Amino acid sequence: MKNWIILESQLIDTYLIASEKSIWLSDQNKGVNINELIETKNLGAIKSIRYEDLKEIVFIDSDFTIKFNYKDDKATNEEFQVEKNIYSEIKACLKSNLKGTELKNYSVFKQILPKLITFGVAVTITIVTYIFALEIEKGESLKASGRRAWVKKIIVLIAETLGTTGTLIVGVLLISVLSYVIIKKIQDPKKGEILKITKSPKLIV
Repeated sequence: MKNWIILESQLIDTYLIASEKSIWLSDQNKGVNINELIETKNLGAIKSIRYEDLKEIVFIDSDFTIKFNYKDDKATNEEFQVEKNIYSEIKACLKSNLKGTELKNYSVFKQILPKLITFGVAVTITIVTYIFALEIEKGESLKASGRRAWVKKIIVLIAETLGTTGTLIVGVLLISVLSYVIIKKIQDPKKGEILKITKSPKLIV
């Protein structure tokens, strides 16, 4: 097993431990012999990130960040920003020794995809809210029903509050901000690599 201190405080050090089938996260008192604790299985409570549960491990060279992204969209991804030398060691270890993986570049599209989704949602909501505002101004009654009635109620409330002009102003401002963020990200993307989990991942050291 390999281990690194990824976070330090006055009394506690957080260790990232790379085992055969998973990454362990363990908080230990300063000055402990971590290798002895690992050998004697006396680490206490640990958090385990199983390789087979991961979709990918993202290495962002620009700010020395390591992301563990789960296959399950409902699971909370883990993210750690560490010192440059620790980052380099962890990245080299996993790239060289974690089998059942495929190495890919951290593409610009990968970086802006969440923002593109947000942009699309913002455009859709703006259009729908504007249509509702027009109908309200015409005196038409809008009824909220179905599985997502609460969503429609919220949009109707916004449409009533802002009106057609207010909806356009807020929508254009929001879309402009998101467009600016996307353009800036395209112009200055982060550099890194992605270790995509393919099948039967296993660390061999």
